[in-house]
Amino acid sequence: MDGYRVFPSAEVRRLRSEFPHHLICELHDHRGRPVFVAILAQRSCPCPADLVTASTLGALRQALVRAR
Repeated sequence: MDGYRVFPSAEVRRLRSEFPHHLICELHDHRGRPVFVAILAQRSCPCPADLVTASTLGALRQALVRAR
């Protein structure tokens, strides 16, 4: 990944407030395409997954809802 947004979008900030136990950021690949990443801040059991990636914020949100 080549890029990281220092100032996240309003959508990323909303997702962060909805999932406070995850560290959520928007990265960009070498072509500038966004990749959204969520990392569980403190793991309390073998699941949910430590790292979740998605190409859209909607897909990331769906994955995090399923992991609850």
